[in-house]
Amino acid sequence: MQRSAGVRRLLGTLARNMQSFTLDTNCLVAVDEGRPEAAAIRILSEAHVRGHAKVAIAAISASERQRDGQMLENFFQFTERVASLNLSHLPLIFPMCYWDVMFWDACVEPELGLAELEPKIQGILFPRVPTAWADYCQKYGLDPEAAPLDKKWKNAKCDVQAFWCHASQKRSVFVTTDKNFHRTTKKPKLLAIAPGRIEYPDEAALLV
Repeated sequence: MQRSAGVRRLLGTLARNMQSFTLDTNCLVAVDEGRPEAAAIRILSEAHVRGHAKVAIAAISASERQRDGQMLENFFQFTERVASLNLSHLPLIFPMCYWDVMFWDACVEPELGLAELEPKIQGILFPRVPTAWADYCQKYGLDPEAAPLDKKWKNAKCDVQAFWCHASQKRSVFVTTDKNFHRTTKKPKLLAIAPGRIEYPDEAALLV
């Protein structure tokens, strides 16, 4: 049976108005470790399955140090981890390409306008950490050819790219337990870049 034009318009309107949520690394950790906020993340996941929300995972999480303190060797290990958390039905949003940070089969070369978002986000979240690795090394007297990358710079890069994933896709709600995103001095500035909301998991779950 074909849907009437009115029903099709209504469905189209509902789809456009549906909230889109971006889960950061802390959300995955919460589920992995069975933290209290895991229940809220499961609610968001179920809302995605039911078609009540669009929920995605910032794939920069693959570049973060894992629960056992180790780094992943390939992106397939990350997809396995997501599957083990019963979240493999959620789409992944790829970060910008960075040598020795991202997996080259799971990152994107952004258009100029989107690339310009990154230093703006970094300037808000980590104003004392230069965006470029070479600039960071020059500021702190480090060898830019040294490996592994300095932990402070890489951690900042991963947080920035999590929000970049969200902002570049113009999604509605960034979900994180990281208090740095919720600071009153930073949150309004981030929302000026990516209008919408930044919420803790419990508050985000109330939106579906």
